[in-house]
Amino acid sequence: MPARKGFAEEPRPFDHDDSGLRSVDYTRLKIDSAGRIVIPAEMRTAMLVKPGDTVTAEVVNGEFRIVSAEIVLRQIQALARQHKQPGVDEVDEFIADRREEARRVDERFDRLEREAAEIAAARNQKK
Repeated sequence: MPARKGFAEEPRPFDHDDSGLRSVDYTRLKIDSAGRIVIPAEMRTAMLVKPGDTVTAEVVNGEFRIVSAEIVLRQIQALARQHKQPGVDEVDEFIADRREEARRVDERFDRLEREAAEIAAARNQKK
């Protein structure tokens, strides 16, 4: 069967389980001569990273911080969940807003088209 075209896809629930987030106590790590640090398996598991994943790092007030994309996504989802209103579907609201905006634009262009036709008719009558 051919693949479906367009944007049809199964909706995924927004709620994301944060129970996978955990902490690991301080651990002493060595920096080799090339400046590399090996992140222990327990820490990689807590960070939700595996070999080949990309992480983001920063230094804040002398503290080296590494974060994975999965952790950032979960943090953003938790923040968004705080602002979600029960019973309100933001996607449906967004689509409705865009459709209303498109309706107003169409009305404006229809009005401009009528006015242009009236002006052209008035010019033709003067000739």
